[in-house]
Amino acid sequence: MNNFEAVLFDLDGTLVDFQWDLDEAIPEICAILSDAGMDMARYGDPPSYVSLFNLTRDITDQWINRDALEDARKLLAKLDDVYNRYDQDAMKRWQPYPDTRSTLTRLVKEGFRLGVVSNCGREAVHGILARFNLIDFFEIILSRQDMSRLKPHPESLGLALKTLSLSPEKVLFVGDSINDILAADNTGMAACFLSCGESRITGLSATLNVNHISRLSDLLKIL
Repeated sequence: MNNFEAVLFDLDGTLVDFQWDLDEAIPEICAILSDAGMDMARYGDPPSYVSLFNLTRDITDQWINRDALEDARKLLAKLDDVYNRYDQDAMKRWQPYPDTRSTLTRLVKEGFRLGVVSNCGREAVHGILARFNLIDFFEIILSRQDMSRLKPHPESLGLALKTLSLSPEKVLFVGDSINDILAADNTGMAACFLSCGESRITGLSATLNVNHISRLSDLLKIL
């Protein structure tokens, strides 16, 4: 029998279907960074939307004089505008998976504390959960504005643990991407990989691997 007290969920591709338009967003973000004089070779080939965000934060944290700090503020604001716009674009198409509500209902009845930890922005995360009457299931909801680095950086899951006053071994994180599983690993918590979202690859170091959210409650009973 597992000793989990809480289950945390990613949003896009986990509770709702994956709709973020990476193919359009990434070139637009790269153009902004290139225009700002960033060395794009540092971001990898191809860059990911996470590396573009996190590495830019790392770089601008090193800008210490007053003029550079203002440049950093303006650059990060431009990036935030782009991420928010693509959040809103995805929000137009997001639909909960068919068994999302019933799975959350079962978990709450079984005594689990629930939360959402998403790389998406606050307006989109809270908006979509409210639209489909899912928001009341969750004790904690963290979004991009609550963190300085996106998953797989452990900051957001660490903040969730602190807020819930729980140790990592008491929490399971459910996500659909490599970044989700790595974030759980980096935080020391167990992970459940949901293979119907952003990433379809196998072989990730997850405690559980499921192809549908509806299987989560049953598997938690036999761990």
